[in-house]
Amino acid sequence: MYLKKLELKGFKSFPSKTDIVFENGITSIVGPNGSGKSNVLDAIRWVLGEQSIKSLRGDKLEDVIFIGSDSKKPMNYCEVVLTIDNKDGILDIDYSEVSIKRRAYRSGESEFYINNKPCRLKDVKELLLDTGIGREGYSIIEQGKIDEILSNNSNNRRKVFDEACGISKYRYKKQEGEKNLKNTKENLDRINDIFYEIENQLKPLEVQKNKSLKYIELKEELKVLEANNYIREIEALDIQLKELNNHSKILLNQLNELEKTKNNKEEEISNLESDLTSLEVKINDSNESIHKLKVEIDHKKADLNLLNEKIKNIENNKDRKEKELLELECRKEKNEKELQNLLQDNEKLKLKLDDLKEQSGFIQEKTNKYRENLRLKEEKVENFKDSIINILDEKNEKNMRLSSFNTSLENIKNRQEEVKRELEGTNLKIVTKQEELSKNLKLKGEYEQKLNEFIENKNLQIKNLDKLKNDLKNIEENINNKKLKINEYTSKLNIYYEMEKQYEGFNKGVKQILKNKSLNGILGAVAEVIKVPKEYEISVEVALGSSLQNIITEDENSAKFAIEYLKKNNFGRVTFLPLNIIKGRKINIDEIPKVEGLLGIASDVVEVDFKFKNIIENILGRTILVENIDVAIKLGKITKHKYRIVTLQGDVFNAGGSLTGGSVRTVNNLLSRKRVIEEFEESINNSKIKLEKFINERNVLQNNLEIKDKEIYNLDLEIKDKEKINLTINSDISKLEEEINNLNDIKIKLEREEKGLKENLDYTQNGIIFLKEKIKKLEDKSLDIEKNIKNITKEKEIDKQKYEKDLEILNNINLDFAKFSQVYENNQREIDRINDEIDNIKRDLKQKKEEIKKDEIEREEIGEKLILIRVEKEEKNEKIKDVEKKFEDYKAEKIKVLNNLKMKKEKLKKVEEKYLDLKESIYKLEGKIEKLELNQENYFNKLWENYEMTFHEALKLKDDNLVIEKKKIEDIKAHIKQLGNVNLDSIEEYKEVKERYDFYKEQKQDLEKSIDSIEKLIQDLEINMKREFSANFKKINEHFMIVYKKLFGGGYGELKIVDNSNILESDIEITAQPPGKKLKNINLLSGGEKALTAISILFAILLTKPTPFCILDEIEAPLDDANIYRYGKFLKDLSKNTQFISITHRRGTMEVSDYIYGVTMEEKAISKVVSLKIEQAKELTEENVS
Repeated sequence: MYLKKLELKGFKSFPSKTDIVFENGITSIVGPNGSGKSNVLDAIRWVLGEQSIKSLRGDKLEDVIFIGSDSKKPMNYCEVVLTIDNKDGILDIDYSEVSIKRRAYRSGESEFYINNKPCRLKDVKELLLDTGIGREGYSIIEQGKIDEILSNNSNNRRKVFDEACGISKYRYKKQEGEKNLKNTKENLDRINDIFYEIENQLKPLEVQKNKSLKYIELKEELKVLEANNYIREIEALDIQLKELNNHSKILLNQLNELEKTKNNKEEEISNLESDLTSLEVKINDSNESIHKLKVEIDHKKADLNLLNEKIKNIENNKDRKEKELLELECRKEKNEKELQNLLQDNEKLKLKLDDLKEQSGFIQEKTNKYRENLRLKEEKVENFKDSIINILDEKNEKNMRLSSFNTSLENIKNRQEEVKRELEGTNLKIVTKQEELSKNLKLKGEYEQKLNEFIENKNLQIKNLDKLKNDLKNIEENINNKKLKINEYTSKLNIYYEMEKQYEGFNKGVKQILKNKSLNGILGAVAEVIKVPKEYEISVEVALGSSLQNIITEDENSAKFAIEYLKKNNFGRVTFLPLNIIKGRKINIDEIPKVEGLLGIASDVVEVDFKFKNIIENILGRTILVENIDVAIKLGKITKHKYRIVTLQGDVFNAGGSLTGGSVRTVNNLLSRKRVIEEFEESINNSKIKLEKFINERNVLQNNLEIKDKEIYNLDLEIKDKEKINLTINSDISKLEEEINNLNDIKIKLEREEKGLKENLDYTQNGIIFLKEKIKKLEDKSLDIEKNIKNITKEKEIDKQKYEKDLEILNNINLDFAKFSQVYENNQREIDRINDEIDNIKRDLKQKKEEIKKDEIEREEIGEKLILIRVEKEEKNEKIKDVEKKFEDYKAEKIKVLNNLKMKKEKLKKVEEKYLDLKESIYKLEGKIEKLELNQENYFNKLWENYEMTFHEALKLKDDNLVIEKKKIEDIKAHIKQLGNVNLDSIEEYKEVKERYDFYKEQKQDLEKSIDSIEKLIQDLEINMKREFSANFKKINEHFMIVYKKLFGGGYGELKIVDNSNILESDIEITAQPPGKKLKNINLLSGGEKALTAISILFAILLTKPTPFCILDEIEAPLDDANIYRYGKFLKDLSKNTQFISITHRRGTMEVSDYIYGVTMEEKAISKVVSLKIEQAKELTEENVS
C-alpha cells in the first residue's frame, strides 16, 4: 500500500485544482517560507480527519478555504482527495484503490467520502486503525510529533506507542465495549426500576381481582331478581294507562270542535279591528298632511322676502368694485415703465462682466500652468537628490560585500588542498578492505543460496499464517460485535414494542379507550392510522398538535358509548372523529403561489388508508408545509395570511398572521415510533445474516490454520541446520563491511565537501566580478543625476518670473469684476421687487373681475328662483282643499265599524266559557296519565342506572315462575355493600400488569446476559492488548538501541515501561546517552540531540511495524550536516519498505530523494506546485535562506 495522489481544490493557498502524484521511494517538497508547502501537509492531515483547526494553523473551519487574492475571488468551499493504492489489501475494504475525500463549506458543513460514497468521520478513522495512518498514528511526523514523544505529557507519548504496537484498534473496541456496557447497565437500571414497580403492583391487584369476581357474581344474581320485579310493576302500570288514554281521546275530540268555532269568531273580530286601525291611520295621515302644507306655504313667503333683499345688496356692491378696478390698472402701468429702464441698464453691465470674466480665465489658466511646472521641477530635483543618497548607500554596501568575498576566496582555496590530501589516503584504505571482503562474500554466497530458498518458503508460509490469524481475529471480533448489536437492537426493540402495546405517550383517556377492546366502532387514534416520512415528522407533529390523540370511530353512536365509558370511570376527556360525519377540507394546490421552498399540502405528505382520507384532510388539508421560516414569511405575505403554514423545523404561521415558534420537543414520538420499530427490525435481520456469514468464514479459517502450522514446523528444522554453518562467515563479513562503510562515509563526506568547495569558489569569484561592475555603474549614474539637477534649477528661475507678472494682472481684473458685479446685483434685486408688485396687481385685477361676473350670475339665478317659489305657493293652497274633504269621509266610516265590532265580541265570550270548562277536565285526566308514566319511567331508569339495560333487553331475563322475595334482594345488597369499593378494571389491569411483569422479567434476564458477554469481551481485549503491546514494545526497544547507535555514531538509548504491573496505562521512559557524555535526563539534551533521539524512536517504530507511507515535516531542521548525512542514509534504507514524503529545506535530505516537488507563490496568496531537479531545488531553498 502506498500514497498515489493528492488532489487539492480551494484548500488554503490552492484555489485551482492541483494534483500531486507520488511514487514509491522518497519524495521531497521544497520551497521558500510562506510559499504554501506546509499547506500540503495540512491538506493530508485534514482529509484524514484532523478536527482541531488550531493544529492546521487556523481559528475556524472557514480558515482552510481559499480567502481570495487580487486576481481571484474567495471560494465558498474547499475539497481534498487522497488516493491510496490498496492492492495488498492492508485497508479492510474490497477495493484495490481507495480515495478518501473531505469537503467543507463556509456555512460550517463538512462532508466525508470513501470512494465517492458519503460516510462519517468515524468510518474514516476505523478504516485507518492500526495502519499507522491517521491523526494519532506515526504516518505524519512533524516537529510537534517530536515534541509529543519527548514531552512530559505521558498521554501524548503513549498514543504514539499504542499505534505502533498495534493496540489502537483494540483500545478503540474496548472503549466501544465499555460504552455499550455503560448503556446496557443504564438500560438494566431502568428495566429494574420498572420491574420492581410492577412487582409491587401485582399482589394488591390480585386481591382486587378476586374481590371483583365475587362482586360480579352477586351483582348478576341481584340483576335477575330486580329486573323481574321491575318488569311486573311496568306491565301493571301499562293496563291503567290504556284505560285513561281512551277517555282522554273522547274529550280531546269535543275540545277540537269548540276550538274551530272559537277560531272563526276570533278571525271575524280580527278583520273588523284591522279595518278600524286602517281608518284611524287614514284620518291621522289627512290631519298631518293639512298641517304640513300650511307650514310649507309660510316657508315660501319667507323665501320670497329673503331673495328680494339679496338682489338689492348685489346692485350696491357692483358700483364699489368697478372703482377699485380702475385704480389697479393705473398702478400696473407705472411699475411696467420703471421695470423697462432697469432691464436696459443691467444688459449693459452683463456684457462688461462677461468680458472681464473671459480675461480673468485666460490669465488664471496661464498662472496655473506656471505653478504646476514649478512644482514638477521642484519634485524632480528632490527625487534626483534621493537617488544620489540611495546610490551612495548601495555603493558602500557593495564595497563591504566585495571585501567579504575576497576573504572567503582565500579560505576556500586553503581548504581545497587539505581535502584533496585526505581523500587520496581514504581511497587507498578502501581498496585494501574491499579485496579482503570479496573473498569472504564468495564463500558466503555458496552457503546462503540453499538457506535463502528455505527461508523464503518459510516467510511466505508465515505471511500466509499471519494473514489467516489476522483474518480469524477480525472474524471473531465481527462475530462478537454482531452479537452485541443484535442484543442491543433486540433490547431496544422490545422496549418500543412494550411502549406500543401500552400506548405510552397517549393521554389517560385515550389510552383506556384504545385498550378496551370491548368498545365497538373504535378504529384507532390519528397517530396510529398515519405514516409520515422521517423528514416531515416534526412539521406534521406540530401541525397535528393534540389532534394526534384524537380517536377515529365508525359513527357518532360509537363515540357516544365511548364517552359514557369515560364518564363512568372518570378517565378524563377525549376528542372523537366519527367517519360518517367528518368531511375532508383541502386547499386547491393550484391556488397557492409557486414559491421556492414550498413542499405542498400537509395532508398530501401523509400515508393513510383511503377510508381515513376525509379525517386527515379535515385536520391537515388546510395546512401548507414549507422548508423554512423565510419561505413561510414570503408565502404568508403573498397569500395575505389566508392559510396556516408550518416549516420543517416546526415554526407555525397561523391564518390571520400570528406566529408560533422556538425549540420543538417531540417527547412522546407518537409519529416516529412505528418507523423506529421497522428500522430496528431491519437492523436485526441484517445483523443475523452477517453473523451467520462470519461464523461460516471462521470455521474455514480454523481448518486452514492447522495445515499451515505443520508446514512451518518442518521448514524450521531445515533452516536451523543451514544457519549454524552460515553464522561464522557472516560475523567476519559484518566486521569488514562496517570498516568499509565507515571509510565510504568518510570518503562521501570529503567528496561532498570537495564538490561544495568548488561550487563556493565559482560562486565567490563570480560575485567579485559582479560587484566591481556594479560599483562602476553606480558611480556613472551619480554623475548623470547631478548634471540633471543643474539644468532643471535654471529653467525653474525663468518660469518663476513669468508667473509673478501674470499674477499682478489677474488681481487688477478681479477688482473691476467685483465692483461691476455689485451694481448688477442691486439692479437685479429692484427688478425682482417690481415684478412681484406687478404680479400682485394682476392677481387683484383678475379677482375683482371674477367677483363682478359672479354677482351678475347670482342676480339672474335669484330672479329665476322668485318666479318658481310663487308658482309652488299657489299649488300648495289648492292641495289643502282636497285633503280636508277626504278627512270628513273617513270619520263617518269609522263609526259604522265600531258598532259591528261590539256585537261580534259578545258572541265570542260565550264560546270561550264552554271551551275553558272542557279543557280543565282534560288537564286533570292528563295529570293522572303523567303520574303513571312517571312511575313507569322510574322503573325504566332503575333498569338502566343499575344494570345498563333497556326494557326490551330486560325481557330476556323474565321468569314468570320466579319467586321474588324482598328480604333476599336486601340480603344480596348488604353482601355487596360489605365488599366495599370494588375496582372492576382490576381484572383487566391484573392481566395487563402480569403480562408486563413477565415481559420485563425476560428483558431483565437478557440484559444481565448481555452485560456478562460484554465484560467477557473487554477482558479478552485487554489480554490481547497486553500480549500485542509487550511483544511489539520489546521489538521497538531492540530496534531503538541499534538505530540510536547508528544515528549518533555510538552512545546508548533504551525504552522502559515504568509500571510493568499495568503496561496498558503505564508511562514510558526514554533513556538517551550520546557518545562521550554521561547518562542524561532527556530534558537536558540539546535541541539537535532531542530531535535525533525522537527520530531514532520513530525509525525504530518504522522498522518494527512499517507504515505504508510516512510524511516528514522538517523534522531534521535542528540537525547539523554530519547528522543530516546519517539521517538521509537511514531514510534511504527505510524507503525500501515505506514510502516517504519529506517537506524540507536541507540539501542532505534532497540528495537522497527520488523525486522533488517545488512549491512557489508567483502570484500573491496563490501556491503553485512544480516538478524540480536537485539543482533547482537547491536554488529554491537557498533563496529561502537568504
